[in-house]
Order: sequence, then C-alpha cells, then structure tokens
Amino acid sequence: METQGEDRAARTRRQILEAAARILGKDPSASMSEVAAAAGVGRTTVHRQFGSREELLVALALEAIDQLTEALTEARPGEGPAPEALARIAESVFPMANEFRYLDLGPELWELPQLKDRWYSVERALDEVVKRGQREGHLRADLPTALIADLFASALWSLNDSIREGRVARRDAVPGLLAVLLHGVSAGGSR
Repeated sequence: METQGEDRAARTRRQILEAAARILGKDPSASMSEVAAAAGVGRTTVHRQFGSREELLVALALEAIDQLTEALTEARPGEGPAPEALARIAESVFPMANEFRYLDLGPELWELPQLKDRWYSVERALDEVVKRGQREGHLRADLPTALIADLFASALWSLNDSIREGRVARRDAVPGLLAVLLHGVSAGGSR
C-alpha cells in the first residue's frame, strides 16, 4: 500500500515527465530549470526526482518507448496485408511524433543498454511487418528489411517537422508516406 508521500512523489514525477516532454518537444535544449518551471515545481524538486539531465532523458525515452510499443500493439501489425498494417502503424504512431521530438538525443544516450534493448523490440515489430510485406510482394525483397523499416520510421518523424513548418498538410502525410514507400516517387514507376 502506498503512503500519501509515495503517492505525492509519483504524481510529482509524472508532472515533471509530462512537462519535460512538452518543453523538450518544443526545445530539445531546454534546461532543467525550464522543465521545473513548466512543471510548476522547484529546480531542486526536479533534481530530487532525476539526479541529472541524462537521468530525466532516459526516463522520458523509456516512457516514450512504452507508449510507442502500446501504439504499435493497438495498430495490430500482425493483421491483414502489410500495407494496411503499415498504414495503421503510421496513423497510430504519427500523433506522437511532435511530442517525441526529444528522442533525437544523440547517440551516446541511445548506447545505454536499458534504452537500446527496449528500442530494438520496437524496431523488431516494424521489421516483421516489412518482412511480411516483402514476402507478400508488396515491398521490394531486393532491399534490406532494416533499410525499408528505417526509412518508414524516419519519414514519420520528418513529416511531423514538415507539418509544423507548413510544408505538408497533415491529411497528406500518412497517405503520401505510404504512396512513396509502396510506389516510389518516379513518375514512370521505374526502379
């Protein structure tokens, strides 16, 4: 049974994580003081919950991976033809792209085993859909699975920036990504 103090500490931690996700999604270089202000707590409270910026970023990344995993599961990647599964994944994950901009934290953070292992489980789920698409003949089998999966994932995040900058309409993002992934950009359809 949690005590009131433990419950309050959990709420404060949640409050800090939510504020950090918001603030770092807008400005990945935001300081711990800016995170504290956004959370409505003092800087010492943030440091009590997260001893360092790296510890805060790791906690955010782990939470984001959990949310991505949940979104992937809800998208039912194992059901139906691969292009339909990719469309469901894109629609499920795409709304998170803006909030998760802070995930581009630099390679040193992603070398931490607790992040790398969890991230690979997300990658494996996407790789399986791509492999299925290659077996079904929807995706090119002569290209490495990881190349296709990484392009898909990278494009999702990049499209979010294009929407925010007004270069791409939100309604065009996912259908356009799938059209390019499945049919390329060549007007003649040549490979």
